Amino acid sequence: MTRGTSSIPATRLAANLHLLATVGLTTAQQVQLLGLDARAVRLALQTGFPLPVSPEQQQRIRSSVEIAQAVHVLYNRYPERWFTRENNRPPFDGQTPLAYVLAGGTAALVATHRSLLADLNGLFSTSLESRALAGRLPQPDIEVDASL
Repeated sequence: MTRGTSSIPATRLAANLHLLATVGLTTAQQVQLLGLDARAVRLALQTGFPLPVSPEQQQRIRSSVEIAQAVHVLYNRYPERWFTRENNRPPFDGQTPLAYVLAGGTAALVATHRSLLADLNGLFSTSLESRALAGRLPQPDIEVDASL
């Protein structure tokens, strides 16, 4: 192992890959998302030996797993659809979450994780289009009793 790397046990790797499969990601997409070498992953899973990972790969694994967990909580009826449906909310802006994270690397994974974490905490974000639409909706007159 080189300086700055650690390893992930094969059993944990297998569990993480299984979780990513439950949100509809293929093996090739999982490996690409995690920034791992497909042959090294296959070898680790076949032999049971730990897989060496860099700090960036550790971050990608951690973020990906937490994203998958959040997707299961937020979209529990059809979690496998979330990654492949176009999404107009920030940070996706019309892309599928999968296309966004694959193109944007670790920074995109972190932004996606942050967005889903906000959703889990009830701080839902919206698109600029939906905000503009909401601003044009009629607003009811509200009378407040001043004696309260």
